[in-house]
Formats: sequence, structure tokens, C-alpha cells
Amino acid sequence: MLDFLRRGSTGWLAKILIGLLVLSFAIWGISGSIIFGNQNTVAQVGDTKVSTLDYRLAYENQLLALSQQVGRRLTQQQADAFGLRQNVLNQVVAGAVLDENTRKMGLGVSEEELAKAIAADPTFRDLSGNFSRSALTATLRQYGLSEQEYIQSRKLVAMRNQLQDGTAASLALPTAFADALSNFQNEERVFEYVEFGAEVVEEKPVPSEADIEAYYEDNKSRFVAPEYRKVNVLQIEAAKLVKPDEVTDEDLRAEYENRQSNLTTPERRRVEQLVLANAEEAATVSAELKLGKSFEDVVTGLGKKVEDLSLGLVSAGELPDKSVSDGAFAATLNQPTDVIEGVFGPVIVRVTEIEQERTTTFDEIKDQLRNEIALRVAGDSIFETYDLVEEERGAGETLKQIADKFELEYRVVDAMDNRGENKAGVVVPGISNPRNLARAVFASSVDEDNDPLEIGSDGFVWFEVAEVIPERQKPLDEVREDVSASWISDETNNQSKAIADKIAERVSNGEDFNAVIAEELPSDSLGAAVTFSTSDAVSRSAQTSNLSRGIIEAGFEAKVGDVTTASTGTETFAVLRVKSAETKDGSNLPTEQLENLNALATQDMVGQFVQDLQSRESVSINQSAIDAAFNPYAGGGHGG
Repeated sequence: MLDFLRRGSTGWLAKILIGLLVLSFAIWGISGSIIFGNQNTVAQVGDTKVSTLDYRLAYENQLLALSQQVGRRLTQQQADAFGLRQNVLNQVVAGAVLDENTRKMGLGVSEEELAKAIAADPTFRDLSGNFSRSALTATLRQYGLSEQEYIQSRKLVAMRNQLQDGTAASLALPTAFADALSNFQNEERVFEYVEFGAEVVEEKPVPSEADIEAYYEDNKSRFVAPEYRKVNVLQIEAAKLVKPDEVTDEDLRAEYENRQSNLTTPERRRVEQLVLANAEEAATVSAELKLGKSFEDVVTGLGKKVEDLSLGLVSAGELPDKSVSDGAFAATLNQPTDVIEGVFGPVIVRVTEIEQERTTTFDEIKDQLRNEIALRVAGDSIFETYDLVEEERGAGETLKQIADKFELEYRVVDAMDNRGENKAGVVVPGISNPRNLARAVFASSVDEDNDPLEIGSDGFVWFEVAEVIPERQKPLDEVREDVSASWISDETNNQSKAIADKIAERVSNGEDFNAVIAEELPSDSLGAAVTFSTSDAVSRSAQTSNLSRGIIEAGFEAKVGDVTTASTGTETFAVLRVKSAETKDGSNLPTEQLENLNALATQDMVGQFVQDLQSRESVSINQSAIDAAFNPYAGGGHGG
């Protein structure tokens, strides 16, 4: 079979590397029975089985792709926060659905076409671009696959693609859709509007005791203390494990010598460059300077300003024109040079400041070096500390006992909500990434053994949920001031909204916009009547500094000439009239956007097709086999 590979160099490109993944279908739930049979089978669709190995490889492939997106290797725990485990299960089951139906339909692929497809895969090419058997062997070894297993996988993919391509190949959205979307995106509107807030309510409302009591009863859910959790935390970070006192003078000297070339600041000069039009002008200017005319007067006489000539404080290597650089760094301070033939014509330069070359001394930098070396050593030892902590946890020691034994940072957080905040509503201090910790804490339970969380690339945090403090309804006496403030805010908002509605109604009935505003709104700070503003032409997706999203969204929901209101902030409103709407001629969807829309439509079509096929099949999921597939990942390692 693989002999064909040496002859195959063209053909359709493989859609995926290992034939265990299909297109990234939208996630749908997997229905079917839960089985507990063969530990080597994760799922079964009809007569088609998904092995534990298939599932593991699919998971690793997706984990790698996700890690590349976020820029670092994710642990299993972090990946599962993205829903990776379920997503991979959905994908392999979808693949099995396709496999089962290709089997029923009797689809197939020739060995020659399969060989061409494998040969066309860039993963298996050498530096000259030809198929490499050794590259194939190395890749299969990495994934733990035999050649036969891989060929069978590619064969399944080829047949899946036949089924998928027969469903939605070359699917293109109709021109009418593209035109309608283009018009929708490119339409521009102009608005006349006035925006205001609580300042328009001249008499601030004051609640009675009855108002407060009624408001509290109607809005009790707004005055509930959230669930808190008491958490024991052990945290290690390289920055907190540093021991500068253990850095020897010999280490400092060696580090200084290694960095010597980077500790020297080259000579820098502040340079002014006067560019001259031609050789005749250059000769005239040079003669004037030699006769004693000041550089400033010469520049002014040429209709230029001295401040416009500055090239800044630069080193020799920062000036792109070598002739100018050589002249500037040979010049006498504050003395214009002779005419220099630059790359773009004659110039005269003047140096107004010189910073001499300087090398940072050992004494000046030794403290910084000491801290940097100590931090580097701590970073190198962070995983050793991690292993020590894990060994002690495995032996049954508590986090407090481990912290005491190794002199590590340990603390008890008396109360943390699911946002990482304490009872004062402040993010818990002293915890690295408290929101990430809070998510893990609220996914755990009292006395549960939890995997450590990573802190960037140089630390870990372990936690134990010591107590769950359930949410509670705060009594009125405890929150009376908050209730009163909320009532005042809501009532003020209601009155502001009523003013906006009144203005809109009057203008809609034909009254002059500015006249109505002058009557209904108080004067500005200078005593002048408030008038409406007119916006620039904006699209519905515009992001402007002086026009709120509320105005844009409300304005695009209305018709030209309509008057409407919009909420533009927590306590602000606007009244607006749509002055005009226009779609520019020749506005078309960008090619890339149209291609993406076609791809999404294709994916949706295939997804629905697979979903329909799945609804007709008997799908069984083996949860115990799924759990077994993750045994190699138990504990999470030091991933990162």
C-alpha cells in the first residue's frame, strides 16, 4: 500500500492529519444509553465503535490546538474549563455516525487515491518538498499508531469527506443574501439627538418609610448576601521563593562579565539636520555661516523653524544615512558642520547635546543582578518544590502541615464569593489570580482533594474548601441605606425616562425639536437653552467617542423621520430623530467575509446532516472507558 506514496504527489488535500477528527461541528448534546462494557470502547454507533485510543488521540490533538491559541500548554483541568472533553466526545461520536453511514452505503476509496492524499500532506514532506517516509514514520511513532492503523484512519476520513461533500460541497449563499447583508452592514444614518441624565430632575425624590419597606419587599433578591466559601490556600511563586542572600559574590561577578556588552550605553548626540534644496543653496548657506551669521537666522531666512530640524537624541547606529551620521559624530558641540552630501542631497547638521559613552559599573548594578539571579534560581527550583508538596499531599498531610514543614506561604481566606471577592466586596488581596481560584473553589466541595492551579509560568496554588457559607437574605435593618439609595436611583431614572418620553411624543406630534427641548429641559451651565446635536453619518457597527451605542441601536431600529428614545447609560437617556439613511453605491461584502459565511453555512449544513443521521442511530456512551482514557493525565503534571 505505502509503495504508492513514492509515486503519489498530487491530488486532494487531506482535511485533517489523524483521521479521528471531523469538522468542528457546533456542539450538540449526545443522547443515548450509558454502557459499562468493554473498557476499550468509548462510544458505539450501530456497529461502529470509537476506541479509547481514538478518543485519547483526538483529545490530545484538540488540546494541542487549543494550547496554541492561548499561547501555552494547557493542563487537563484548564482545557476542561473550555469544555474540551465534551467537545471531543461530540466530535468522535459525529465521526462514528459518519463512519456507520458510509459503511451502510458501501462507500470506498481506492488505494491509489488514498496514497496520493497521504503523499500530499505537508506534514510528511522533507526540506525539498518531497514525500518523506521517515517523516511519516516519526509522526506515527509520536501518535503511537502503526502504518495500518493510520491508513485505515485516512480511509475513514476519505469516506467521511465523500458523505460530507455530497451534502454541502461548493455551497454558496445566494446573491440576494449577500446584497441584503451588504446593505445592512453599510447603511449609514444621521441622527438629531439630545442626551441627558438625572440633572433634569429638579426635585430629588425622597422615600418614605412605606416606600422603603415596599421597595425592599419587591426587590428582595437584590439584597441577598451571596454564598461564600472559607478556603485554605498554599501558594508558591518564584518571586516569593527568592533568596538573594544565597547569591555569592563570585556568581555576581560572573553575571556582570557575561552582561558586559549589554551594560554599555553608546555615545548619543542631539542632532539638528538642515536639508538644503541644491548645491547652489548649500554653497550660499555655508558661506553665510562662515561669515558669522547664526544658525537660527539662516534657518529662519530659509522659511523654516529650528524646532522642525531635530532628529532627537540618537546614537551613531540610529541615523540611517552614514554620511550624516559620520558628520554629526565628528561635529563640535553647537557648531554647524560644513555641507554634507547626504543620500537625499546636501545637508548641514548641528549637535546641541552630547551624552558620553558610559558603562554601568558593578557596584551600580550588583543589587539588581543579585535579585535577578535569585529569581532565576527560584524559578528553576519551583518544580522541585511542586514535587515536594505533591509527595506530602499524597502522604495525607494537610496544606497547613506542608506549609509549616517547607516554610511556604499559607493563608486562610475566611470568605470568598464566586468572583473572588470578600464580604467587603473587594477582590481578596494577596492571592494571585483570585477570580481563577474562585471558579475552582466553587467547582469543589468541602474536604475534596483538588488539583493545583498554575500561576502564570512560575507558580502554583493549592486549595482546600474548609467551609461553605450559604447565601442569606439580608434583613431590611442591615441594608436600609442601600434600599433607600436604590429607590432614589430608580425613581430618578423613572422621572428622567418620563421626560424623555414626553419630549419624543411632542416632537412626533409635529412640534419643533429645539423648542420642546428648551421647555422640558433645564438650561445649561451658562444659562443657555439646550439644543439638539447632529451626528456624523454612522453605520450600525460604528464605535464613536461622542455617540453612545444606545443611540445607534435605537436609531437603526427606527425609520427615517421617526422620533424615539434610548437608554444611553446607567442613568442617562436620549431623545433622537433619524434625519437620513443612505447605503453607498458599490458596497459589497469583502471577499474574505463572504468566504467565511459560505464556510459557516457549509459547516451548519453538515452539522445538521450529521445530527439528523445521529438521531436515527443507536448511540451508546461508555463513561467508565472515558474516565479510563484520562488515567494518563491524572494529577495534571507540571503542564505549562
